[in-house]
Amino acid sequence: MARTERYTREQMIEALEAAKGMVYLAAKHLGCSHTTVYNYIKRYASVRLVQEQTTGEFLDSVELKLYQAALRDSKPWAIQFALRTKGKQRGYTEARGLDITTKGEKVETNIIILPAKEDG
Repeated sequence: MARTERYTREQMIEALEAAKGMVYLAAKHLGCSHTTVYNYIKRYASVRLVQEQTTGEFLDSVELKLYQAALRDSKPWAIQFALRTKGKQRGYTEARGLDITTKGEKVETNIIILPAKEDG
């Protein structure tokens, strides 16, 4: 026997849009559990698409604020965060050193970093 659903796809989509794609807030809006919302997202492509789009729009808005803080306001924390995350593919990463000592004396180490092998 097929189970009838408590919410329509349209109700779920409206709740996700109102909550900017945030599942727990959509669930609160509907008066259901977050697992119910996740089940609709899994079951229906239209609901999944709205959740992905609204979450993407939210993240774009937040990234824009980061961009403004980094460039317009010259906030050092924002510049560092942007380079560590968005600038990773350009080589901006944090270097971590390793201090090795033996009986109070430093030991010299050589670390060789080889280029990554290309696919093929």
